Amino acid sequence: MKTILSTFILFFVLAEMTAQEDTKTPAFQVNVHGKGETMFLIPGLSCSGNVWNETVEKYKNTYEIHVFTLAGFGGVKPIASETILEEVKTKLIAYIKKHKTKNSVLVGHSIGGFTSLLIALEDETLVSKIIIVDSLPFLAGAYNPQATEEVVKSTYGTLKQMYMPMDSVTLRNTLKQSLGGMMRNKENLDFVLKDAAKSDRKTLGYTMFEMMSNDLRDDLAKLKTPTLILTNWNKPLPQFPNFTRAEKEKMYQEQYKNCTSCTLKIIDEAEHFIMLDNPTVFFREVSNFIKPN
Repeated sequence: MKTILSTFILFFVLAEMTAQEDTKTPAFQVNVHGKGETMFLIPGLSCSGNVWNETVEKYKNTYEIHVFTLAGFGGVKPIASETILEEVKTKLIAYIKKHKTKNSVLVGHSIGGFTSLLIALEDETLVSKIIIVDSLPFLAGAYNPQATEEVVKSTYGTLKQMYMPMDSVTLRNTLKQSLGGMMRNKENLDFVLKDAAKSDRKTLGYTMFEMMSNDLRDDLAKLKTPTLILTNWNKPLPQFPNFTRAEKEKMYQEQYKNCTSCTLKIIDEAEHFIMLDNPTVFFREVSNFIKPN
């Protein structure tokens, strides 16, 4: 009996140590700059917080800026989870609660924008204002208006494994091609790619799948926090010559139609990385939105 009890205690201690070990990997890395009201910046898929460097320089004299790099992106250690964005969302909420001020601002780009929506829907009083930079509440719906969560989960499952077989060279080349197509100012490509190529393959696939397979459009009716939606326009793509600026605006309006607190703005002469392609207009829109009422 004593041996059995000792074995049980040993098993319990080991289980506790394992659980503690699992929680040691943080859901994000954060760097803090400046003083003032807090501004929280979340980058997009594969990117480090360095994509916000110009934004930090612009606002660090008036805001205390918390720049995140999510686990698994930009060389930050990944977390062992099947629902990465869900865990990141929970940990970000706890962090923001601890560091927010009266007039805090949350800014997210791409998958960081989607994560910002998840955060806002979980706790709509968390921050005073939200800025979503070129992100949709249901990305799959942009390609197929008839898509549903169930259809996407059954047809996009292979996305989770897409990056897994890639060696370092293939991963870098794949990211270079995709990121290059998202930038008008190609001078920024190497700077962004340097960190992106360090990303964890599983994290890339799993987080893309999570974003693609979650439809937040109806939930946006609950969002009461003032929210600025920024998207871009440069020129029609050769493969989609009929997709005009007006069509893009219509698509965004349709996706965000349930959000009564959302305001949509299109920034011209920019691709997906709006803050890098056209910082002058980006900062103008951001400053107008976050200035005290």
